[in-house]
Amino acid sequence: MKRFAIILLIGIIFSLPFCAFAQEQEEGWFRCGTDSVYDELVKRNPQVALDRAKLNDFVREYIRQHPKSNDDEVYVIPVVFHVLHEYGAENISYAAIQAAIEQMNKDYRKMRSDTASIKAEFKPIAADTKIEFRLARKDPDGNCTMGVTRVYSSATNHGDESAKAVAGSWDNSKYLNIWTVKSMSESGVAGYSYYPGTAPEGGDGIILLYDYISRALTHEAGHYLNLPHPWGSTNEPGQADNCDIDDGIEDTPNTIGHTSCVLNDVTCGSLDNVQNFMDYSYCYRMFTNGQAAVMRATLNSSEANRNNLCSASNRIATGTDDDYIDEECAPIVDFVQSKNMVCAGATVYYNDLTYNTTSVDYRLWNFEGGEPATSGEENPSVVYNEGGRYSTELYVENSTDGVLLSKDGNLMVYDKLNGYELPYTEQFETSAFPLISGNSANDFYVENYNPDINDNEGWWVPKNESWTQANAGYTGKSVRIRNSRVANKKNKLYMPNIVIENDSIPLEVSFKVAAAGKSSDSYTDILYFYYSTMCGDSLRVVHSFSGSRMITSYVNSPMRYVPAQDEWTQQSFVVPASCLKGNNFRLVIMSENRYGNTIYIDDVTYSQNASTNIATENVNMSAYPNPFYDNLMLDVDGMEGEFTVEAYDMMGRMLFSESFSDQHIELGNAFANEVNGVYFLKVYDGSVCKTMKIVKER
Repeated sequence: MKRFAIILLIGIIFSLPFCAFAQEQEEGWFRCGTDSVYDELVKRNPQVALDRAKLNDFVREYIRQHPKSNDDEVYVIPVVFHVLHEYGAENISYAAIQAAIEQMNKDYRKMRSDTASIKAEFKPIAADTKIEFRLARKDPDGNCTMGVTRVYSSATNHGDESAKAVAGSWDNSKYLNIWTVKSMSESGVAGYSYYPGTAPEGGDGIILLYDYISRALTHEAGHYLNLPHPWGSTNEPGQADNCDIDDGIEDTPNTIGHTSCVLNDVTCGSLDNVQNFMDYSYCYRMFTNGQAAVMRATLNSSEANRNNLCSASNRIATGTDDDYIDEECAPIVDFVQSKNMVCAGATVYYNDLTYNTTSVDYRLWNFEGGEPATSGEENPSVVYNEGGRYSTELYVENSTDGVLLSKDGNLMVYDKLNGYELPYTEQFETSAFPLISGNSANDFYVENYNPDINDNEGWWVPKNESWTQANAGYTGKSVRIRNSRVANKKNKLYMPNIVIENDSIPLEVSFKVAAAGKSSDSYTDILYFYYSTMCGDSLRVVHSFSGSRMITSYVNSPMRYVPAQDEWTQQSFVVPASCLKGNNFRLVIMSENRYGNTIYIDDVTYSQNASTNIATENVNMSAYPNPFYDNLMLDVDGMEGEFTVEAYDMMGRMLFSESFSDQHIELGNAFANEVNGVYFLKVYDGSVCKTMKIVKER
């Protein structure tokens, strides 16, 4: 288990993860997207605002008729978590989900250990809302559940309505749906909810970054139960004119809103309730009695069937009633492996991720082509000595049921000597893409392969794109990636393996590219080129292209761009001999979506030329001081004409790219906003590519 965990951690570190914003540590504020989503709904359909006004009228009338609202009935809301993941840290544990629910209940029942630190002026109105949340124990079909579904999908990288559609939802009249994702589509947002009755079909509930479930769920559930921010229904705390809007709740003081913990702040003529869960401060401790009354009134409204959530019949139907007798659910089998592609002789580590059960009485793995061929361990290691495409099975049994999961062709094992010989040009003409017709020992590998995406949807709809084969090529067919609104989404295409007979000569790579932007002033996508000398394992970045070096056209819709013959350009780069180790070479092309458009690639050509080695040897790089902090100078001796300098961090993220002809270059500004650590400088032109390591430290 420890060995697998270490390998998985290393994989995470070098897998170029993206996060939509700099996430704060424990003491930091998060930004909520509820009001921006609501405002967009109202723009498209003004009736949404009218319906919400009717709900608020109902709430006021209900509170008027129930002025105390302090009865002893505890409203219990059944909850289901839908975890979208790619087998990383975002695949949160059941224990983490339980802890988040426990924290919500402490918050809503005024049972936090720090309630004694509520500011004295607000202690008299700090509320036990008498609202609780419980993980459902029965699903919509009445089957046993532990209140969690898990879906493997790259949709976890763009938290929005499209991600919800991938994960699915349960009946919103019976369950509070909570979706967790790796990153949100809207930059800077930790999550969002819908006010009652405003959600599109299948979208009612809360969507949230996975690592915010213990901090932001209480806030977002407040919106789900019809609470605005204390300053009103906007997403802009700290604005002076927030004093003019308010939240409509009598005992929450008018405020401009806070992103820090200034307990004595008076912003609109009275002491601010900075410790309120619906504010943005990080010292939240309480709801007010007025907020509790609004939420309880909302749970008696028919809007979005909120009044059914806590009904006695629904508690029985969802297994959240006090008399529910706990039972063991049938297991849902899942597993992850440390690698999807390896060279023959490599070891692959497996991890049993079976869920929806508290115990496993028996398990049996079957490893096609592996040694051992079977195992009963929870996290076995398997050696694959022969090339081939192999499947894996895992059977898990508990006291309720036994379930078998088969993953067909989940591992490709390659023979290092069974690749294409140089020189070689890949024209993407295979009729079995991503497999190669007539060549079972080699293939393409496409991350999140999704060739059946709906072309009839508008380009503005976020989609789970992937590299696919296209009929429009420079010569015959090509491959393309159509980037839509999924910001910073990364997609990899693994090219077939190449055999390197002489690893002392640099490898020249050229390709044809046609790319479109949405407008002449738009951001442009980036192409990164990685390489592996281990059959696709252990990737390292070698080059990148963006901007005018790729774009040959501007078309608003990525669904409609098909390049004309004169819109193809040729680009090239050199893989230094120092990067070639042994007989195997595999090129990996990764696109990073920067709100660009469609990219086509064709005629990828590999060749070796001894003269390239001579040219590279005649170039010398030196950076000083190294280590550096403020100022950094780069001297490049031996380069002739224009060349490009790029800077990367340890994750392979490109920080800087610019062309120069002067061999003495000042680069301090390229790292002005970067933290201390190890970085890499790369210098290249059409025939030379050299890299060096630099260190930033104070």
